[in-house]
Amino acid sequence: MNSPAAISPPLSTPPPHLNLIHAVEEVIWPRAGQWCLIALTLIMADRVVRTLLRKYSFSRFAKTNGCLPVSIAANPFPLPWSIGRKYEVYKASIRGDLFEGHFRRKYAKYGNTHAIVSPVMKAQKGINTVDPENIKTVLATRFHDYKRPEFRALAAQPMLLPGLFTTDGPAWAHWRGMVKPQFTRRRFDQNVANSERHMQLLFTALGEPKEDGWTDDVDLLGHLYRLTMDTATQFLFGAAAEAQTAALVRAGKIPTKGHVKSLLDGFDEKFLEAGSYIGHRIKLSNMYWVCDGLPFRRACRELYVMVDAYIADVRKQCAARTQEEKEDGLHASVVEEMEAQGASHNDMVQQTMHLLVAGMDTSAGALGWTFSMLAAYPDIYQKLRVAITEKFGTENNRLEPFTLETLKSCEYLQWVIQETLRLFPAGPINAREAVRDTVLPVGGGPDGKGPVAVMKGARVQIGTYYTHRRKDLWGEDADEYRPERWSGRRKGWDFTPFGGGPQICIGQGYSITQVSYAIARFVMHFDKMEPSPGSNNAKRSWMTVLMPGDGVKVRMHLAANASA
Repeated sequence: MNSPAAISPPLSTPPPHLNLIHAVEEVIWPRAGQWCLIALTLIMADRVVRTLLRKYSFSRFAKTNGCLPVSIAANPFPLPWSIGRKYEVYKASIRGDLFEGHFRRKYAKYGNTHAIVSPVMKAQKGINTVDPENIKTVLATRFHDYKRPEFRALAAQPMLLPGLFTTDGPAWAHWRGMVKPQFTRRRFDQNVANSERHMQLLFTALGEPKEDGWTDDVDLLGHLYRLTMDTATQFLFGAAAEAQTAALVRAGKIPTKGHVKSLLDGFDEKFLEAGSYIGHRIKLSNMYWVCDGLPFRRACRELYVMVDAYIADVRKQCAARTQEEKEDGLHASVVEEMEAQGASHNDMVQQTMHLLVAGMDTSAGALGWTFSMLAAYPDIYQKLRVAITEKFGTENNRLEPFTLETLKSCEYLQWVIQETLRLFPAGPINAREAVRDTVLPVGGGPDGKGPVAVMKGARVQIGTYYTHRRKDLWGEDADEYRPERWSGRRKGWDFTPFGGGPQICIGQGYSITQVSYAIARFVMHFDKMEPSPGSNNAKRSWMTVLMPGDGVKVRMHLAANASA
């Protein structure tokens, strides 16, 4: 008897959604992956072809202009977006080795002008130079071939919104035109006279000397920030920030009664907090966005709150001035000029941030480095004191008045300031980006004397710090602080602490005058200065400008004919 045939279970139809999943897994995803791979390949191929064509076009441009090959700096970390180079710079900055180590080694190894190229395609990304002829070309003779790198303006935001020091072209010319009327010889002299009160506040802040005439050890840098803020706001806006007064009231050194609260009290502290972020952001170049955070944003916001209130108060004071005061030129304010040209309140606040940073930061840095060096070289301090007292007298027996002309004619004082700016320029590194294929006059060929082609989009980095220290330009003692080297020496493109060309610092005359006056009054008041035990006043820190990285820690001896 035959056994019954096995009965197969009925076939079940899978649910529709499972069919869809299987279709995605087996057909759509593989095809999508293929299309993505094809698209990526095409994009990369397009980029390679464009780069090769661009390199060919650039090589023809270089040949037509007689340009010669330039030394190429090796890339120790050939990673995309120059991550390796950025890491090198950031690491050197953190360990305090950026200037005397990292960059100095680069120039020693690859020459005064050398190129940076991309790791794979070897396309030119930048040129680093410390040759005066190249600096002159970038900043002056071929000024229109370059622009400020866009990343710098972005890295400075939101502390510095578009304005005088972050724009180019018509926008830059517009803001410069508003500020320029402030910088007159008559106003310089008036501001020097107004600055005496701020110097007296500084002396009060430094404290009473002890019985032996010496002050306690102090860090001058914070006091200098407040001094330069007060004098800059007095000059630009006709109303001092009174930052030093606010600090004295807080410290209990002067009574609260009779002193108006400073609307910019604490500005210097918040500025330093935000400035430390900006310094790192600039070093990261177009990857500036990596360095960010709530503390940075909060500090910037608080800065703008203070400046907004300050400008509102300045506008009220301007409105209350008599017609005679408005016409005499001595009570002028940049705010009035801005209003006359239709600037909004927000425009005024934004530009004031630029002016405060420039007026406070650069002058405080110059003074800080000068006093750092004078404390380290007592013989130079004494030479300077003799020069000052012979020309201007003592506190109790004044001779010539302090003016732009008398300060400028005090030769040894100007040598001291120029030597400080040579060794410690506020902007140790400057940069411009080529807007078209162009040429630098030197740096090419085996001897470095031939012309060099610069590709459109490449950044030319000007190493001001190293140009000022080249031994073939300044002598074997180029790294030493020696004011006498300026005897009979004319300034050229080997000395550019304020930049050069059309975008030369508009406030250099003001800054030199104010720094000259502050130094003169200081050495008139104190006959000796020495560094505090264990201090490192020569440590370099580059954030917004080059500053003493560990403060300026000194003590001073009151002059016999000075009043405590």
